[in-house]
Amino acid sequence: MKKLVLLSFALIVGSIAFAQIPGFSIGPKIGTTFSKFTTDEDQIKEEMKNSFFFGAFVRLGNKIYLQPELLVMSRNGILKDENAQESQVSLKIHTIDVPILLGIKVLDLKAANVRVMAGPVASFVIDKNLTGENWNETINEENFKNMNWGLQFGAGVDVLFLTLDVRYEIGLNDVSKLENFSLKNNMFTVGLGWKIL
Repeated sequence: MKKLVLLSFALIVGSIAFAQIPGFSIGPKIGTTFSKFTTDEDQIKEEMKNSFFFGAFVRLGNKIYLQPELLVMSRNGILKDENAQESQVSLKIHTIDVPILLGIKVLDLKAANVRVMAGPVASFVIDKNLTGENWNETINEENFKNMNWGLQFGAGVDVLFLTLDVRYEIGLNDVSKLENFSLKNNMFTVGLGWKIL
C-alpha cells in the first residue's frame, strides 16, 4: 500500500510539473469492463462478466503521446466444472491498475482525433472475493497473487474535451499461486474521460 501511495503522489507531482507542456491534459475517467478468467484445465468452462471502473488519466504530447492512468478496477469471471453438475465459482478481484500507454494520433482534425495506443499495466490487488457452489477445486482467496502484469492495446477518439477508449488487455502472468492450476485474466474495457485541463 505504501508503494501505491508513493505512486499516486508521483503521478500528481508529475502532472503539476508537466502542466505547461504542449499537449498536456488531465482528468477523471469512468468505464465498464468485460473480463474473463481462463485456465488450462480442459473440464473448466470460463464465462465473462462485466463491471465498472473509475480513476484518472494524464496525457503528455500531441501527435505521439504518453498516457499514465490510475484506475480502480473489478476483474470478474465465472468458472464452471463440466464434470460436476451445478459446480461453479464466481471470482471478483478488486485492483488498483496503473497502465502506462504510448499512443499516436492517426487522424487529427480540429475538433476531433482518432488514436491508437498500447502499453503495460501493473495491477495491485486490494480485495478478493470467491463464491463457490459445489466447487471441489482447491482455489480460494489466498491462492491469488497480490500483483500482476498485463498488456493493453486499443483505439480511442477525442471529441472536444471528451475522450473515449476501447481496449483489450492480455494477462501476462499466472494470477494463481497454485502449481497445478493456471489462471489468467483477459479483459475488454470501454472508458470515457473528461479533459479538465
